[in-house]
Amino acid sequence: MNGKHLFLTSAGLTDKMKEKFFDIIGKCPKDVKVLYIPTAGIETDGARESLAICFHELFLMGIQYENILVYNLELILSKDYQRTYSSYVTTPFMLTRLLTFEELNQFDAVFVSGGDVSVLCREMSRTGFDRILNNAIKNGLIYVGISAGSMYAAGNLTDGLHIIDNPIIPHWNNRWCRWPNKYFYSWQNTEKASKSKDTKYYLQI
Repeated sequence: MNGKHLFLTSAGLTDKMKEKFFDIIGKCPKDVKVLYIPTAGIETDGARESLAICFHELFLMGIQYENILVYNLELILSKDYQRTYSSYVTTPFMLTRLLTFEELNQFDAVFVSGGDVSVLCREMSRTGFDRILNNAIKNGLIYVGISAGSMYAAGNLTDGLHIIDNPIIPHWNNRWCRWPNKYFYSWQNTEKASKSKDTKYYLQI
């Protein structure tokens, strides 16, 4: 898989995006492995409801439950923290530690949920997962953002991934507005496919 591929959405993949998603991966749905990051969406019950929706949508796409790993960054130790009383556990389970670049690249795609983008940004930075994720995306891991997850990949935040420079505003129906010195994307119920150098991104915002 060449270059970076991003699907940036307000509420998940459209039917056309799903076709493109599987076309890029080149696998049968039952063989696709997904890392799901719910971190932005677990602060309130309303946000937690999206977990059921996301798993339902992945199942409808043909992705098997056993091929989905839910990886909550709030459970991962801070990047500079030295383990104390758990240090005798020499091989901690991956849900309790930072994934390596090699482990992350065993997945075909990462889905980053909606919710509070400031929480997502904080936890990405605190754990150091932001650097590993960015490198994996460069190596071909498909990034699927939902609402806050889309904003994190774009130019909205100082500490975001900035894979595309322009900020994006999900769930809003004006086409163009101004961010300081930048335009931002704000399509509602509109799809757009674009590419810049080695990056291809698909918007449904």
